Amino acid sequence: MDWFKRKNKQYFSYDHDIHSHILPGLDDGVKRVEDSVVIVKKMLELGVKQFSFTPHISFPSPMNTPEIILEKLNELKERLLKEKIEIEADAGAEYKIGEYMIDLIRQGNIASFHGGKVLVEHSFVAPSPAFEEVIFRLQDKGYTPVLAHPERYPFYAKHLTERVWELKRRGCRIQVNLLSFVGFYGKEAMAGARELLVARLIDYFSGDIHSVKQVELLEKFLKSKESEKLLV
Repeated sequence: MDWFKRKNKQYFSYDHDIHSHILPGLDDGVKRVEDSVVIVKKMLELGVKQFSFTPHISFPSPMNTPEIILEKLNELKERLLKEKIEIEADAGAEYKIGEYMIDLIRQGNIASFHGGKVLVEHSFVAPSPAFEEVIFRLQDKGYTPVLAHPERYPFYAKHLTERVWELKRRGCRIQVNLLSFVGFYGKEAMAGARELLVARLIDYFSGDIHSVKQVELLEKFLKSKESEKLLV
């Protein structure tokens, strides 16, 4: 594909990345802090000025906590400072929606970022039965839910614009993965991302970066003419 050809000019950039798995050793993302540093450096070069890191939290998998996540955030910041790199960054989590979240919300044990935003996702198999209640309870406590990558959910595909518009009407925000636009997650996700772009329903573009390889793919996309289409 043409977007794989390396180019010097960058056609699209974004300031704030709110979805990544860069904090080391917390989930299926980056394992070593050395790789975290490589990724952050590259994203800074690509124009990202602010980071909100979002490791996975799900049940019944061993769960990260806000305290554990903050420790890793500080570890990464300190490692970057050794290289004289200071970043504007906070950390929340990417919650796989389930009933366990209701207890966490009740306990006030939610990892939010950037003024009370909470990144949530469905399973890729089926929508969570607890989705409506979790969204209601988050908003009732003053949080702003942000739905991660709706373009990737097969059960949204046929009525994607309508579903996303309804969520936004209810006060949710929408995050779309940049690599969806080049088919990294398949043709259906690519079509969905483009549909949401045309409908102007995207609040946040983000990388959802899990590895050095992915940030290299992101660079190639942002330096391709294909990314210029995001400037609508």
